[in-house]
This record gives sequence, C-alpha cells and structure tokens, in this order.
Amino acid sequence: MKTSVIIPAYNEEEHLRTTLRTLKKADWTNELIGVNDGSSDASGRIMEKYCDITISFIKNHGKTAAAKAGWLASKGEYIVILDADLRESAVYGKRLLSPLQNNEADLVIGTVMGSGKNGFGFVKRRVQRLIHRKSGLLLQTPLSGQRAFHRKHIEYYHQLEAEGFGLETMMTLKAIQEGFKIKEVEVPFMHDGKGWGLPGIWHRGKQWLEVERCLWKYGKSYS
Repeated sequence: MKTSVIIPAYNEEEHLRTTLRTLKKADWTNELIGVNDGSSDASGRIMEKYCDITISFIKNHGKTAAAKAGWLASKGEYIVILDADLRESAVYGKRLLSPLQNNEADLVIGTVMGSGKNGFGFVKRRVQRLIHRKSGLLLQTPLSGQRAFHRKHIEYYHQLEAEGFGLETMMTLKAIQEGFKIKEVEVPFMHDGKGWGLPGIWHRGKQWLEVERCLWKYGKSYS
C-alpha cells in the first residue's frame, strides 16, 4: 500500500462529506483514514461511510492526538495529513507526494488559500520567525495542516508531546532538529477561516495558547 491519507476532524460535518468523497475517488489515495476527535455532530457517521478506517474518540483530545492515532493505524509508505474542510480541493493532495518520491524532501508542506477570514496572523508570524531563525527557511504557511512525510519518520513525530494546534509547529521544528529536508509547495487548497465572531476568536486564541505552550515547554531545545 503506497499512500495513506489521514483526516482528523472535530465537528466538521458541513464540509467533511465532500472532502472524503473527493479523496475516495482520487487515484492516488490507497488508504483513507478518518479520525473523529470526539465530535458531537455527524462527522463520525460520515467517516464510517467513506473511510477505509475510522477511529472515534469519545472525548475531544485535540488535533495532535487525532493525527497520531491515524499515523499508527496507517500502512502506507507515504503519510498525507489533510484538513477536513478542503472539499473538492482535497484532490490536490497528490502534489505533496512528488517531492517525497523524488527524494527532494522528507517533510512537505502545502500552502492553503484562505477565504479572508483567517485572523491577524500573530501566531503565523511568530512561528515564521522562529523557523527562519533555526533553519533559514521562510515558510509562507508554517501552520498549514496539509503535510506529507515518509512512513520511516513516524517515530520521530510520534515522540512529540505537542498539544492540539501545536502539532504543525512542533513537526516542523522536529524535522529541522533531525536534519530533514523540508519543502513548501504551492497547492490550491481552499478552506474557510473561522471568521471574526466569537467562535473565530476562541479558535485563534486556543491555537495561540497551544503553540505558545509547546514552544515554552520545549524552549531549551528550540529557542
């Protein structure tokens, strides 16, 4: 089995069906794994209909725990992680594979085109500066959840004790620490931001807090 695609989701029923249906039809997806992170909506039932493997948490444990569960259940040589709300643009996940297959990269990060509702970018700039200082890389979308890596590197990422939305930041810093080749590729992924209402503010605040906690906890290694 060549490529495993992992979709972590928490209450994403609005767009999840379209995302999974798109991936199910894609010729590059050999194994589709859905991780229902304690959703209270129909996300779990939708995954059971379209995914080859569905993992369901009773309680919400955060994206890091969901992604790790998907990694451990996968069998593919290449692991691709995609957000649940990409809809038809999920098909472009194939573009993350070429740098791995051509030995151009060990970790591939795909850019995401937002809808203009993505907040002020404080966390993004914070992480951009840190990654640039550590590696010289200036990533356009350092917090992108669209990623691909070799199966042989699962053990390195599984060691991370990152929490929730700190996953992407800590994956990148771990790759830098291990000397892995990192490549960002332009991919026309589309997803909606959380907007400017209370849910959006709460989401961005939670993201900031979890990223900062990770950076503080691992400050001796990554500062």
